[in-house]
Amino acid sequence: MWIAEFARRAGVRETTVRHYLREGLLSPRTGAAGGSRPYLEFTESDLRLLSAIRAGQALGLALPEIKLLIGERRSGSGHARMLKALTAQRDKLRGRALDLQTMLTFLDRKIAWLEAGAKGPPPSHAAARAAKR
Repeated sequence: MWIAEFARRAGVRETTVRHYLREGLLSPRTGAAGGSRPYLEFTESDLRLLSAIRAGQALGLALPEIKLLIGERRSGSGHARMLKALTAQRDKLRGRALDLQTMLTFLDRKIAWLEAGAKGPPPSHAAARAAKR
């Protein structure tokens, strides 16, 4: 399939596909149909790879790190590196989740305080942080 169909099937814009090509994340075959400027021919395997790239981005991994992991996986030596990168990212996301939960606790307390007529001292962000520990 060519780039327009590939982008449509992947659910991304052609500009996104071209960006991934420039970054070296995708490397489709080149077909002879284009003459002096051959067309890129994407496969089902490329669709799976693009899905993995998008999943890595959703997890917060940067494109250079995703590219490194793809390269190591292709070479067969990436298992340990992938495990290390994903474990580090999981730990980072857990930290962010705790921070978000602290902010939600503060907002819930602030909303409850306002709904109760804003009587007494307002809740503090520090108290919400302390409550989460």
